[in-house]
Amino acid sequence: RQTAAATSSFMVLFCASMSMVQFILLGMDGIGEASVYAGICFFASIAGVVLIERVVRKSGRVSMIVFLVTAIMALSTVIVTCFGALDVWTQYTGGAYMGFKLPC
Repeated sequence: RQTAAATSSFMVLFCASMSMVQFILLGMDGIGEASVYAGICFFASIAGVVLIERVVRKSGRVSMIVFLVTAIMALSTVIVTCFGALDVWTQYTGGAYMGFKLPC
């Protein structure tokens, strides 16, 4: 279990780092802001790991992690769906081109 978590964490770090290098090489704007967000995410992830470890140690149930991930995934699905529907509605009422062509 710990080996799988360490491997997936390393792969996420590797992929994110390579993406960052690609953006820097392509001369993308916003690298400074992205660095600030990266620092915030780094410290937030450390705080999250410490907090979850304490909760698991106190409750003795590793299933808390599964329930937490499930809740976060469900919440993200609802939020993405709501913002997507709002965006579609704004485009529809504004008369924007939505990618549909006439059949003839």
